[in-house]
Amino acid sequence: MSAQPLGVGLVGAGAYGVFCLAAFAEAEEIRIAAVCDTNAERAETAARAYNVPAYTRYEDMLADASVQIVALNTPPFLHAAQGIQALEAGKHLFCEKPLALSLAEGAALQAAAQRAGCKLTIDYVMRHNPLWKAAAALRSSGLLGRLLHMDLANHAAGLSLPADHWFWDHTMSGGIWIEHGVHFFDAFAWVAGTNGEIVCAQAFTNTRGQEDRVEALARYGDAAAHFYHGFTHSGHTEQTTVQLTFEQGHVTLREWVPVTMEIASVTRTQIDAIRPLLPGEPLISGMDGGLFRLKVRLGEEKSGVYRACIQSGIRDLARAIQHPEHALCVTVEQGLSSLSMAIEAQ
Repeated sequence: MSAQPLGVGLVGAGAYGVFCLAAFAEAEEIRIAAVCDTNAERAETAARAYNVPAYTRYEDMLADASVQIVALNTPPFLHAAQGIQALEAGKHLFCEKPLALSLAEGAALQAAAQRAGCKLTIDYVMRHNPLWKAAAALRSSGLLGRLLHMDLANHAAGLSLPADHWFWDHTMSGGIWIEHGVHFFDAFAWVAGTNGEIVCAQAFTNTRGQEDRVEALARYGDAAAHFYHGFTHSGHTEQTTVQLTFEQGHVTLREWVPVTMEIASVTRTQIDAIRPLLPGEPLISGMDGGLFRLKVRLGEEKSGVYRACIQSGIRDLARAIQHPEHALCVTVEQGLSSLSMAIEAQ
């Protein structure tokens, strides 16, 4: 007999919170139990769509016995205090990234989870993306030789954020590295198979004096890494590219939530060995410029893949709650390691 679905209470019913609710609603392991937001209209509108209670006071939602998991979608500066409140109330925690703004806060969350005997995970969607999983498997397989270099060029849609949005306030967001960069610090650690360290970093400001571009060099064991984030584009011109360079080939992931992967290798034998590591039906385009090329595209567009990754995260947490032997896909330790790199870069 299958376990009963676990009740999820979402805190923070903004646009992204509503997007998460749509993902949660498709996961049979959980059920939406409540919505909380300080804005009563937002809370009631979101709750009405799922016929669940709406709360404007966080403490009231924590007192709701039907809520077993808190999905925390509030700005980063609230994660530590609200997360600890949830854990002390006996709720499991699905925390939006970053885990916290400081290592001390992150450690306090970790300690609270241990005291309460509750599960805590972070919404690192890259860990649930089939193409990032394939990239990690490819490095681990050694089919292209050693991993030499990783590069991220993330030209994000910062122009869609109002000038007074909390994202631009370091006291609320932690800045680009902490609010956003942790995703890629963690994803690169997954691919490389080891934690990273920052070598140097720089930042740039826009005409309003807001930090809108950051860049860093890092190393992950024997592999060099470069990160660039620029919140300077619109939704029409945003572009994200990850390039992984191996001794005997290259791997390219495209879009912030990648939907395509391209692999270039020196031999057809390597390509044939790589194909089972990839999702879907990869296509070989034949010899091009001295390299064989393999391309895979996920079946959905970016928003669909993004929703599926969020859903995979909440399902993973539900499995860990219902089956204690199940190891979480995203651990607190991984959250702390990527947060440490972000603080170094900042």
